[in-house]
Formats: sequence, C-alpha cells, structure tokens
Amino acid sequence: MSTTPAVTLARRPAGTPRPDDFAVTDVPVGQPGPDEVLVAVSELSLDPYLRSVLGPGHLDEPAVPIGGVVPGRAIGRVMASRSASVTAGTWVLAETGWRARAVVPATSVRPFTVPDGVPPSAVLGALGMPGLTAYAALERHLVPRPGDTVVVSAATGGVGSVAGALVAAAGARPVAIVGTSEKAKDAVDVLGYRAAVVRTAPDWEAQLAEACPDGIDGYLHLADQPTLTGVVKQLAVGARVSLCGLMDQYNDGPRTVLDAGAVMTARAVVHGMVVYDHGDLASEHAAKVGELLASGDLVLHEERHAGLHRAPEAFARLMSGANRGKVVVEVTT
Repeated sequence: MSTTPAVTLARRPAGTPRPDDFAVTDVPVGQPGPDEVLVAVSELSLDPYLRSVLGPGHLDEPAVPIGGVVPGRAIGRVMASRSASVTAGTWVLAETGWRARAVVPATSVRPFTVPDGVPPSAVLGALGMPGLTAYAALERHLVPRPGDTVVVSAATGGVGSVAGALVAAAGARPVAIVGTSEKAKDAVDVLGYRAAVVRTAPDWEAQLAEACPDGIDGYLHLADQPTLTGVVKQLAVGARVSLCGLMDQYNDGPRTVLDAGAVMTARAVVHGMVVYDHGDLASEHAAKVGELLASGDLVLHEERHAGLHRAPEAFARLMSGANRGKVVVEVTT
C-alpha cells in the first residue's frame, strides 16, 4: 500500500466554500484487485453540483464525511488493470475523486475518443455531463425554433457555453446572462451569443428587455433567485423554462421561489432538469456537439488550473461565480 496526493474535506462549508474548507494531504492507494483498474489522473473536472455533497448530499449521493476525499470526475490513463475489458495504457473517464491516482471498478470507467483537433478535456465539459445537460435541456425542454429568443444564465460556464452554441445551431437567437462585464465580452466575442446582459447591473432587467424585444421564448436557468424572478417577468406567451441549476441554493441560500403569476400570464411550461434522466441522449449529444467542436462553431471555453493543490481555490472561485469558463484542474501525477 502506497499513498497519493488528494484533497479531503476539512470542514463543512458555510455558504460559499472557502479554500480552507479543504485539506491537501496524502491518502492510501493500493494495487487493483480483481476487475479493478488503477487510474493516473490527468485532468480533473470541478462542477457546481459537488457543493451539495459537501453538505446535505446530492440527490441519492450522501454527504462527504469530514476527512473524506472530495468526489469528482476526471480523465486519466490506466496504469494497471486486472480486468479483461480495460487494458493498461487506455485513456478513460472515471469517478476518481480529487486525487492523483485512484483504484476504481473497471465497469465504472469509460474509454473515450475525441474528434481530431479537440482537446481530451472536452470529455469533462462539452462532450461530458455539462454538455449533455445543455443538450437534453434544449432537446427536451426548450425546443428552440428558428426565430426564437433563448436566454441562458451562467452563460459562459460548462453548461451555458454549450447551450449557446446549440441554440444558434437550431436557428434561434441566444442571449446570455452573466455576472461581470468580462464574462459578457466572453459570451459575445468568444461563444457567439448575440447579446449579453450583466445581472449585477442596476438596470439589468431593462437591458434584458432591450436584448429580447419580443420576449423570451426559452430560458435555461442556472443562476440565482433575482435572475429567475427578472427573467420570468419577460417570458413570451408559450415560453419554455428549464430549471437546471440553483447556484445560490447550493451555497446555503434561501429556497428558490417561482413567480406563478408570471408563469400563468405567459402560459409557460416549466421543467425540472436532472441530467441523469437523459442518458439515452448521450450518443446523439456526443455526435452533435462533436461536430460543432470540430467545425469551430462551438469553442471549448475553459478556465484551467495547474496542480491538484489548486483545486480548493479553483472550486471556491467557481462557487462564487468568479470563474471564466468550465473549470479544469491539471493534476500532477
């Protein structure tokens, strides 16, 4: 039995996580047993849903115990295998947690390929769970049509950056809601949104009305209560809403409340989005988003941090809304 660098939970976050809620330490790692593989992590994905497992738990995932390794998805290379189905040297997507090496069941890893010219880290973002979340929300909830205006909050993050490109590919008009002027510039200049509104501006609702003169036909919600309240006031008749992320609630904020009167006035349809319900779309999502990446119609928008020790700081940035793009940690093994 040897050890590997890892990030563990030092205390339960109160509100927005802080770097000192975590500890960088060494934890035991052994050799794989029957039907197990040893994975050396190359790049680690940081995702907002992880905030839930640091406290009460996320859906059916229990809370991480104090001192436990923080969970997380990564890409890496199989260093040793005792499985006939996964050979050593294979690059895989795996639930390794925040650590440099991990022994995991061979049945839980997924070998992957990416289109020519596309970085492997796309499997953690546009070609992974965030991208599937965006694809399923649009395909099954928002159903953008040519000429529609579709608003996306947290528009430059892992889900939002994919959603904007998919809206445009459907012939609809994507409009971004973001937290800073820098992100607004990213949304328009890098990601191809037709307009971007900064939700922290005093007149942001007036800016949104100007950007959506005929109302909002579709809304992908990934932000906070004030943003949801402001957007539903401007829904067009027959609008579709997908409730996909509740950033303020993740950080122990108050429960999110939907303005039922505004929804009724718009005759809107509101959907709850849980990506695990849409695994049957994974193949078509990968094909569609892979085409957009290969053609350049979707830009892989990432914020990268070098070294596993940077994961606590990077996660705190993500959960405070300071990140610019899908957050990826380059792990030194």
